[in-house]
Amino acid sequence: MLDNNFREFIREQINLPDNKWDDVFRDYVHKKYQELQKEIIELSPEEELEKNFQRYLESLDIQKEDLMNKKILDLGCGAGDFVKYCLGQGISREVYGLDILIEPEELNPGYRRFFIKANFEKGIPLKDFDYIFSVAAVEAPYSEEVERDLRKAVISALVVLKQEGEIRIFPVRKAPPASGLAGIDFARRKWIELLGDLKSKNWINYVLRPIDIKVAGNKPDVWLEEVLIINKEFAEINF
Repeated sequence: MLDNNFREFIREQINLPDNKWDDVFRDYVHKKYQELQKEIIELSPEEELEKNFQRYLESLDIQKEDLMNKKILDLGCGAGDFVKYCLGQGISREVYGLDILIEPEELNPGYRRFFIKANFEKGIPLKDFDYIFSVAAVEAPYSEEVERDLRKAVISALVVLKQEGEIRIFPVRKAPPASGLAGIDFARRKWIELLGDLKSKNWINYVLRPIDIKVAGNKPDVWLEEVLIINKEFAEINF
C-alpha cells in the first residue's frame, strides 16, 4: 500500500499532461508497466482467498481491524472470496455478498445464507449495514450507449446503510488531460455529476482518495484509480 504523500503526488501528476510529468512519476509508470509482464504464480485456494482479501483492503483503503464485528455488504461480490474470508477468519458474523450472477445453492451450505442473488440497482433486501463495499462492480457508464443506472445503484446502497455507516466504491478513474481515454473521461463526469447532486441535497458527504495508478496497452495508457468514500448525511433516502 502506498503512503499518503506518494498518493497525493501521483494525483498531482495525473492532473498534468504527460509532457509535464516529473521523472519520478515517469519511473513509477515504467515500474507498473514492468509488473504487467511478470509471470502469474499459481496459488492454493487458501492463498487465493488471502490474496483477494488483501486486494480489498488495499483497494478500499481500510484496515482489517476496522471490519471487526461490523455488518458488511459486498456489492457485486463475484465468487464471494471476501465474504468467505471474513466469515472463515471470524472477522464478523454478518458479512453478506450480493451479485446477480451468483447461485447460492451451489455454495457450501455453511455460506449459503450469506449470499443473495439480486440486482442491486433494483434494491437490496437487507439493511442497517455499517459498511457497503464495491470492488469493480458499481461502475459509471463509459458512453451514452451503455445502459447502467449509477444513480439507482448508489441510492439503493444509501437506503440500507446505517446513518453512521459508510460506502466505499473502487475504482473511480481519472485520466490525464488530453489522454484520449474518452471512456474514462465520460465515466468520471457521470460520477462527479451524481455526487454533486446528492451532496447538494444534503444526502451525503464524500471524498475521492487516490489509491494507485493503472497502466495498460503498449503505449502504455495511464490513469489514476481512487476509492470513493460516501458518508450518509440524511436518514430518509428513497428512490
